[in-house]
Amino acid sequence: MNELRRRLELMLERLAPRERLMLGGAAGVTLVLVLWLVAGSLGERHQLLAAQIAASERDLADMATLRDRYLRLRAERDAVQQRLAAGGVDFSLFSHLESVSREALSPDRVAAMNPSTRSLADDLQEEDVEMRLSAVSLRDVVALLYRVEKTDLPLLVSRLQMKKRFDQPYVFDATLVVGRLRATGTGSR
Repeated sequence: MNELRRRLELMLERLAPRERLMLGGAAGVTLVLVLWLVAGSLGERHQLLAAQIAASERDLADMATLRDRYLRLRAERDAVQQRLAAGGVDFSLFSHLESVSREALSPDRVAAMNPSTRSLADDLQEEDVEMRLSAVSLRDVVALLYRVEKTDLPLLVSRLQMKKRFDQPYVFDATLVVGRLRATGTGSR
């Protein structure tokens, strides 16, 4: 190391003052250029890392939002499952609607009740009962709908169709479809 330093000093002593000045300027410019390149690459790297940190923070916030949404939906699903199970295995929608209609209407007003069941998913079925009512007043229909909707069970009136009778303006023939979802128990998670 000392040998190299001595050779450089000898070489500089042999140069003229003007050549030494030019060599010093070139060394200074080279040093400034190297420092500028290093600082530029460090600045770019800093900006890249700052952008990555910001993106990671956004992703983290999005994941927290998704986690909260997942937990909320899971709680809602559990609540729906509990409501579906509230009817019990022995619950019959047909029998329930028959008793509700007896409370709200006279028995001769119910023309027909047609039950049907269809599968919606592996673990979910929809049970429907189509009720045809004849010669009922609007008050009777509202009373029946109120009793159906206000039960503790998750029942849904999916269709209501009313036709006015031509001979009596305040009397209707009505068709309503009342349904409920029922877990089949095969795909419980």
